[in-house]
Amino acid sequence: MSIKTLLCCTSLLLCLAACETIQPPCEPRPKGNPVYVVGQGWHAEIGIPVEQLGPHLSAFRKTFSGAKVLMFGYGKKTFFTAPADDISEYILGPVPGPAAIHVVGLSVTPLEAYPEGSTVVLRTTREGSRALAEYVWSDLAKDDAGKLVFLSRSSDPDGLFYGAVSEYNLFHTCNTWTADALEKAGLPVSGDSVVFSGQVMDQVEEAAEAQCKAN
Repeated sequence: MSIKTLLCCTSLLLCLAACETIQPPCEPRPKGNPVYVVGQGWHAEIGIPVEQLGPHLSAFRKTFSGAKVLMFGYGKKTFFTAPADDISEYILGPVPGPAAIHVVGLSVTPLEAYPEGSTVVLRTTREGSRALAEYVWSDLAKDDAGKLVFLSRSSDPDGLFYGAVSEYNLFHTCNTWTADALEKAGLPVSGDSVVFSGQVMDQVEEAAEAQCKAN
């Protein structure tokens, strides 16, 4: 993973090690639609199966033909879409500014695509899946014609950057965004006071464990 992704949410002034994510064993599998949450160091993202994208996000099925799951990540535009050239850009990381949403199509599930132990699978209802997709759609910026505001392509990993409606700041980081999205999906995760990925993944692991026990 590139350094720009690692530092999308914070600057070097806010160093904090992320907790290792461990998906608890769960047999039989809980019922409901899967939601993938991936902890990538300092950055947490959400994976949505293509069949759960809903009417607005369904256009991404054509954009990412053959994809099984779409990953959605949020971050400060300057960190996400271009490499930082000097230390001053990292220091200014928490300063409020425009945000971007990164979309990546996976031909396999995140459990297969990312390192072992980095992905947690939660289950939500059909209504929860719809609310999650709408949360993502509502934060994707549109132009006057209603088309998504495309920013650039990415190569690490291969994906596309789009403009975001919301603004990035220290109290609304990539991890806050991810936690808020999961809450919208009806899951017991809150973005309150969330800055770092470990704060999200701790809640996600607890939610997954609770779903296993309730199964």
